[in-house]
This record gives sequence, structure tokens and C-alpha cells, in this order.
Amino acid sequence: MHRLIAPIVFSTVMIIGTGASLMLYNNAELATEKRAEDLAGQVVDRVSLRLSQHFALLRATTAFISATPNRIRHKQFDKIIAGFNLEDNYPGLQGIGFAESISPSQDEALGAILKRDYGPDAKVWPETDQTERAAITLLEPLTDRNHAAIGYDMYSEPVRRLAIQKAYETGKMVASGPVELVQEITAIKQAGFLVYSRYDDTDTPDAYSGLGPSIARKPIKGLVYAPFRAGDLFTTALSQKPMLPLALQVRDLDDKSRPLFKSALYDDAELFGSRVTRVMEVGGRKWVLDIRVKNKLDWTLQTAAPYVSFAVFFLLAAMLAWITHFQLRAVRTANTLQKLSEKNLIEKDLLLQEMKHRIKNSIARILAMARQTAHHSETIEEYSESLTARLQAMANAQDALTRSHWQRADLADLLSKELGQVLGEEQFGGTISGPKVELDETTVQAFALTFHELATNALKYSDVAKDNAALNVTWSLEQKGKVRNLRLVWKELSDNALAAPEHKGFGTKLIDANIRGELRGSIERRFEKHGLTVEITVPLPQNGRAKGKSKAGAATAGAGKEPDNKA
Repeated sequence: MHRLIAPIVFSTVMIIGTGASLMLYNNAELATEKRAEDLAGQVVDRVSLRLSQHFALLRATTAFISATPNRIRHKQFDKIIAGFNLEDNYPGLQGIGFAESISPSQDEALGAILKRDYGPDAKVWPETDQTERAAITLLEPLTDRNHAAIGYDMYSEPVRRLAIQKAYETGKMVASGPVELVQEITAIKQAGFLVYSRYDDTDTPDAYSGLGPSIARKPIKGLVYAPFRAGDLFTTALSQKPMLPLALQVRDLDDKSRPLFKSALYDDAELFGSRVTRVMEVGGRKWVLDIRVKNKLDWTLQTAAPYVSFAVFFLLAAMLAWITHFQLRAVRTANTLQKLSEKNLIEKDLLLQEMKHRIKNSIARILAMARQTAHHSETIEEYSESLTARLQAMANAQDALTRSHWQRADLADLLSKELGQVLGEEQFGGTISGPKVELDETTVQAFALTFHELATNALKYSDVAKDNAALNVTWSLEQKGKVRNLRLVWKELSDNALAAPEHKGFGTKLIDANIRGELRGSIERRFEKHGLTVEITVPLPQNGRAKGKSKAGAATAGAGKEPDNKA
């Protein structure tokens, strides 16, 4: 569970940080959307303001024509429109004109008026299958482009006709759908539209019953109109300072055959982020403005805040997780040290108890040996020598156990040590051999005294003293069911036949006590013609260990002699 705390801390802080960063990001997105909405509103306002100015000119022109008692001639109309300075003040507006409503039967009479004002080539055109015409009789300023439109019957074209009919019916200013203006005589053409304002002279009687004289009178029905190039209109609105960082496409809602306007960079999606749509009404028609706002290239506090917030929370989460991890690690280390300390105290207490028990046993053993040695010794010197040798045997056993941290001692090392002490390392030349066997503490103590007593007796009664090869010790391991026994054969050579003693001495009793009593084993002594053979069999504990052939077990206790490895 402790391993999950640091990830939980990291996850918790990151969840909080992510939430805060998302909130800041959403605020930045809302600010971006609000900016786009504001820019879209500015575009609509600019276009609406310009169109309202243009419509005001149409109203003024309509009022002027209505107030004039006679037909307005080209030169007279030119002076009026020239005062507006349309080219400089009203970009996009191609001019202001008047289209007279006549029937096709009056083409010739109206054509005569057009020739008088605009030259011999002027006429009413094109041919029509309609019962009514709306022929352009005035259009100023009279540029080459506008001159090409003189006499054109706008009623003959379906899109213009629909707008004209609506203007007649409603009496309001009506815009047409997207068209290509008659003025588009150059290679570069733009989409255009027209705005119509109805003109009626209700005070003039119907003069259309005749041709010549009547057509020269003031028109009683017609349209004041203005042709617009949509590209020039919107480009001027967008280029007005301050420049707006956006691209624009404008379509007529009811006529999607062609766009009224499209910015040059409108299709470059990489430059633009937010997209806003606005619908504005112009002369009874609805225009759809699709506005794309440019992405901000510079970082602001508001746009950078989400990313900075996420980075700060990530570093904070990582730092807190790191601190938590090492704090928990320190706590675990402290707990481990505490447990080790408690374990060491327990082990120390057990070791002290074990040492007390061993010391008590050793003292008891020493006291018993001292009493028995004194009982069987005739002089103080003999007592001292025997007791010292036996104590040295016990010390050798303790030394072997101490080197192995009071756990195990090697049988060959223990035997070599005892034989070297009693017989002399340079005197003994016999053979000891057998597999490597590690003995526990009890077995080591018992065998140490046993080997000492056997070596002492061999020195006294066998030919070991005069023949350093007169002693051979071998051992082997035997498995009987689940019990594993150590079988050790001690063989002394002698020139004289040995007879069994009539009574047991202290050394024999000590050996029997160790083998039979201490180790629950057996010992057999065979007094033969050429010496003594002692066979010892003891069970090894289940945790006793035996390995491959021991080098120490094959080594001799004599100096400079090769070992006899015969088992």
C-alpha cells in the first residue's frame, strides 16, 4: 500500500493541475471566440455603414428626380452626380443611374433620346420577350464602363427582373442577387449586385399613348438604381484602418451559384483559427458572411497561462511524489532498522543464554574431568599433565567452533589438530582419510575428547611412538533408511599382541560417556594380534552436512609426507 502513496500524490496533483489548466484553456478559448465575435461585428458594421451611405445617395437622387418638373438630361444629371465624387468617397459603387419603364413598342422613341444624349450608337438593347422594359437612360459618372451599359434593358435578365418587380411591388429599396454587371468589359471581372428604388410621377398624366412627343416628357415610372462591384465594396471595408486580421467570404443566402466576395487567403486554413458566421440583410436579401479570424502569432499571458499552469503543476506533482517516495523510504528504512535492532537484541539475548548454558556445561565437564583425573592420578605432575591435555582438547574444539561462528567444524581438521597436539605434528606420519564431514557443536566437543583419549592411549600402548605410521584413521558415511551414520575406524599397529584391560580407566569411561551417552552412538574395541582397532558409529543430525572428499581429511599430520587417500 505504501508503494501506491507516491503515485496517488502525483495523480491527485496532476488531476487538480489538469483541471486548472483546462479551465484556463477554456477561458483562453472563450477569449479567442469573443475576439472573433468582435471582429465579425466590426466587419458587419463597416459593410452596413457603407451600404447605408450608398442607399442614402439613392434616396437623395430619387427625391431630386421627383422634384424636377422636366426630363433630366445627361449633362444635367452628370453635374449632380459629379458633386458626390463617387470614385473617391464611395468605392464599390459604380455609379447612380435611372432606368425608364417602357414597353418594347417605345424602343425607337427612347432610342432617339439616347442618341441625342450619348451618340449615334446608343440604343435600347437587347431584344426581349417581355411586355415591359427597364432601359438605362442615365448613368453617371459616364466612364467607359458605364457608357457600355447605356440603353441596357435590365428587365430582360431574370435576376434583375425579380428585384425590379419586388421594388415596384413594395416601394422599398431592393437588392438583386449576384450578377455580372454590364460594366464588366475588362479581363478582370467581379461579382456584382444592383440596388433599385422605385420612382413614380403620379402628377403626370399617362403620356404613353403616343410615341414621339410623349417619350420626351418626364418619365412617369422607372427606377433609380446603383450598380455595385462586390469585390471593391468588401475590399474597401476590410482595408479600412485598423486592418482586421481575418478573411471573408460572402454569399447570397438564396442564390449560391457564385460568391459575392472571397478574400485571397480565405482557403489558407493554416493562417486562421476561429470561424464565425454572420447573416446581414441588404435590400430585402440575406447575405451570409463566413469570417475566418487569423491566429495570434504572439503569446500573451492569457494564451500561455494554460501551458505554464500545466508545466508548473507537473513539476509540483513530480516534486511532491519524489519527496513522498523518499519520506516513505526513510520511514521504511527506520522501521527496518528498528526491526533489525529488535532482532539483534533477541539474538544477543539468545546468544548470551546459549553462552551461559555452554559455559555452565563446560565448567561442569571440567569439574568432572578434574575430579576423575585427580582420582586416577598418582602424582601432582601426572594430574596436571593429564588435566591440561584434556582441557587443551576442549579448547581445540572450542577454537574450531569459534572459527565457524559456533555452527560447524570439519572432522578432518579436528582430528588433525588433536593428533598433532598429542603425537606431535612432526612425529605423526599415519594416514587419515574420509569424506568431508561437518560436525555440530555437541559432536565436536565429544569427538575432541574422544580423539584426545585415543591418541594418548596410542602413544602409551601402541608403536606410534617409535613408528610414526603405526596409526590409521578412516571414516565413511552410511545411510540406513532416514538415518545417516558416521562410521569411524581407529586402527593402531603394534608388534606385540594387545590384551583387553581388566578394568576400565577414566579415559575409557570418558570415551564411552561421550560416544554412547552424549552422541547416542556405539563403540567397539577389538584387541588383535597386531594392534587395536576401535570402530565408532554415531548418527549425524538431519542438518549435518557431508560434501565431497576433503583435502584436509586426506592430509597427514606429519610434516613433509604425502597423504594416504585410502579409505
